[in-house]
Amino acid sequence: MSYSFDVIGDIAILKFPEGTIVSGKKKTALLFLKEHKNIKTALEKSDRVKGRLRIAKTKFLAGLDKRETIYVENSCRFKLNVDETYFSPRLANQRQIVSEDIVKKINGKNNKILVMFAGVAPFPVVIAKKLKLKGKKAEIVSNELNRKASKFAEENVKLNKLEDYIKVIQCDAKKLSEKLGKEKFDFVVMPRPNLKDTFLQTALKLSKKGTKIYYYGFGERDKVLEEIKKDIDKNKIGKIKIEKAGEIAPYKYRWLAEFSVL
Repeated sequence: MSYSFDVIGDIAILKFPEGTIVSGKKKTALLFLKEHKNIKTALEKSDRVKGRLRIAKTKFLAGLDKRETIYVENSCRFKLNVDETYFSPRLANQRQIVSEDIVKKINGKNNKILVMFAGVAPFPVVIAKKLKLKGKKAEIVSNELNRKASKFAEENVKLNKLEDYIKVIQCDAKKLSEKLGKEKFDFVVMPRPNLKDTFLQTALKLSKKGTKIYYYGFGERDKVLEEIKKDIDKNKIGKIKIEKAGEIAPYKYRWLAEFSVL
C-alpha cells in the first residue's frame, strides 16, 4: 500500500491515498510500528493543515494513544502536542541553513533576532543553541499566535537551557509593533503559514537599515517575488535572493527569499 509519513519524536503520522479502507490503514500502521521499534504511536493525518493556528487533525491507528512527544533536531529537544500545535520535521534543514547564516553574521554585541510564527520555538531554539556553542550572544524574540504552542515554546526554552537568549511573546503578529514599541531587530525570520497576508509591513516596522529578512512564500517563484514587491517598496530593500525550501505537495514548493532593508 502506498502512503507517506512524518516522524515527530516517537509518533508517526501516516497519510493515505483517498479511499483507503480503515482496516488497511490499521494493518499498515501495525506493520509500521513492528518495523520501527523506536516509534510508539501511529496516527493518521485525517485533514490538511489549515486555519491561522495551522492545526492538523489526526486519528489514532495503533500503538499508544497519545499526541504529546519530544522531538530531537540539531542537538535540540522540543516538547509538543501534534494535535494542538503546528510542527514540521521537514523544515529541519531550513532551520539549519537560516541559523548558520545568522550565527555567521553576528560578530558584535546587542544583536536582536525576531522569529515570527515561531510555533513551539524550533527556529529560535536552534539559532540560540548555535550562538551559545559559538560563544556568541543575541536577544531572540519568539512570537506565536497559538497560546498552547507558546506554552510549549516556553517549556522548550527551559528544556534547552536558553533562558538567557530567548523571550517568548504570544500575540497576533500584526500587533507585534504595538507590543515591542520602538524596538528594532537585526534579523527577522518569517516561517509564515500559507496565508494571503505576507506580514511584510509588520516586519518592516520592526526593522532598521541593514536588517536581514528571511521570508517564506508558497507557490511559483515569480508569485513569491511579486508578493514581496507588492508589499514593500523596491527602493527600501536590496537584491532578493530566492531558492526552493521544500516541496509542500507534488510540484508545489515553499520558497525562502532573503533580502536586506536599505
